[in-house]
Amino acid sequence: MSIEVKLAPELQPIVERARALARERGELLDAPSIKPLTDLSDDARIALGEWVSSGDYDRAVAEIIDDDPELAIQ
Repeated sequence: MSIEVKLAPELQPIVERARALARERGELLDAPSIKPLTDLSDDARIALGEWVSSGDYDRAVAEIIDDDPELAIQ
């Protein structure tokens, strides 16, 4: 099921200005240049879900950031 969000035409210029300002300030990044991997197998989805829910993912990220604190702000 997909959801299509439509913006009221009178709000479009306001949203575009806000996005431009946010991009200038570095608060809004450009869209990724490659399409994210979306066709994971059921087994892979289960494994990733278990990894995240166990807290191991957060611990791994914390270890990486401890090794290189600059990664925390990227």
